[in-house]
Parts: sequence; structure tokens; C-alpha cells
Amino acid sequence: MHGLIHFLHHYGRVVVFGAALLDQSGLPLPATPIFVAAGVALGAGDLHHGPTIFGLAVAGSLLGDLFWYWLGRWRGNQVLKLLCRMTLEPDSCARDTEERFLKWGSPSLIYAKFLPGIGTVIRPLAAVAGVGTATFLWYDALGTVLYIGVFMGLGYYFSDQADGLLATAASVGQTLIGILLAGLALYIFVKFYRRRQFLRRLPSTRLAAEELKRRIDAGLAPVIVDLRTPLQIKAFPYSIPGALKIPLRSFEEGAAVVPAGRDVVLFCDCPNEVSSAKAAMLLQRKGVTNAWALTRGIESWKERDYPLEAMT
Repeated sequence: MHGLIHFLHHYGRVVVFGAALLDQSGLPLPATPIFVAAGVALGAGDLHHGPTIFGLAVAGSLLGDLFWYWLGRWRGNQVLKLLCRMTLEPDSCARDTEERFLKWGSPSLIYAKFLPGIGTVIRPLAAVAGVGTATFLWYDALGTVLYIGVFMGLGYYFSDQADGLLATAASVGQTLIGILLAGLALYIFVKFYRRRQFLRRLPSTRLAAEELKRRIDAGLAPVIVDLRTPLQIKAFPYSIPGALKIPLRSFEEGAAVVPAGRDVVLFCDCPNEVSSAKAAMLLQRKGVTNAWALTRGIESWKERDYPLEAMT
């Protein structure tokens, strides 16, 4: 920390702005420790022009957020899928973030930065949801000011005790870091193991788009269920003709409308069609043995130029 504070003394403005920009642009450079160090340096008098430093941190963060917002307006769902693949919960990250966004609306941008994973996905998600640039900037700016203000404020408040805290951290730091890293590694391993175990069960619940098209053409009339979320539908407002629209979050209750004794094919727009596979397994447990998830979801159907119907 002493080295960082000394570095901030000479290059504070560039470092704070650059760290905020790169962090919010998606690079693995956590800016929070730099905000805390900047607060310590301001409180200790090693860094001057506090409002300027704070303003540069906010400006850098907002530029990074706007980068993902405009990517969301340009590429929509593709950007969400890319971001979700980089998280520990790729199958549910967009859905969970969307549920929060639908519940709280644009004000959810205010607290999103405090929630790991949510703050990353919510920026392009806001664009997909149709949030205007001015509205996005207003709520995102409020959240950014709050987030940076909290951590710079903590550093400033404890600047007098910084030397004592650093000495304590030095004495227990290696042990504490070792425990934290071991806990993080165990958490990642458990998540990875559970995901692998689930993915191994998926092949028996999958049905290829070609097979679904063959069954439709043969007059077998399978029941098709569209599980996509409202924002996923907004990003691509087309569906397989005749599909029932039952959002995944209400599928357990909505499954009662699925006719008995017929093949059921479910599709979503998520990595590895995990959401539709979970719904198919739920139906199988309820006695609907002929329930499948459409392999690669709506994307596989669209890529083959099979018929689509516009959704109102």
C-alpha cells in the first residue's frame, strides 16, 4: 500500500482515471483498492485536489460503462452471452440480472456495482431493455458516485490509522491471503464440479433442430414451449410457430397447461440450453417422459432458416 500511495503521489490523476476506465471496460484490474489508496493518500496529504481525483475516477468508470452499454445496443444478446460465459454461473447470470432489472427497473443501476457479476451484465442488459442513454447515464452516474465515494471515503476516514492497519496486515497478511485463496479455490471447484455433473446429464434431454422440424413436417404435432425471458424476446421478437410462451421463472406453475401424452420440446436462449434442460427434467419427474430441450435453442432453429413467427 505504501508503494501504491507513493505512486499515486506522482501519477494520481492518471492512475485513478485509468484504473476506473480499465476496470469498468472489463479488464481484470480491480480498481477498488486504488480508490481506497487514493482516499488514504488524500487524507494523509500525499495527494491533493480531491474533487479532481474523485471526478476523474467517476469519469473513467462512466466511460467504461458506456462502452458496454453501446455494445449492448449494437449486439444485444450476443454481448450478454459473451459476458455470461466469463462468470462462474454462465447459465443463470443473465436471467438473474434480468429478474432484478425487471423488479427494480433503471434504479437497479445505482446498487449494481456493489454486487459481483450483476454490475458487469446489467450495462448491456439496460440497452437491450430499451433504457435511453440519458436515463442510463443518470442512474449509472448516481451508482458510480456512490460506489467510488464509499471506498474513497473509507480510505480517507482511516488515513490516520493507515500505518497501524498496514503493520497489522503485514503480520497476518500472508496467512489471511492463504485462507482467502483456499476458500475461493474451493468455491470455484464446487461450482465447476456441480456444473460438470449437470452437463453430463444433458445429452439425454436434448433434441436437434433437424429432428424437431422432421416431426413437425410429419404431422406429429409436438408441443413447443418458448422459455425465453421478456428481454430475450425483445432482443429477438420471433419464435417457432405455435410455441407456447411460458417464462422459465413461472414454468413450474405454467407446466399445467402443457397437454399430456404428447412430445414436448422446450427452448431458451442461454449457454448449453441449461434452462430448457432443467424444465425438461422437471416434466420428466412429473411423468412426461417425452420431454426434450432443443439443442442450442432458438439459435439453431434460426441458423437453418426454419419458419419463424413474429411475436406481438
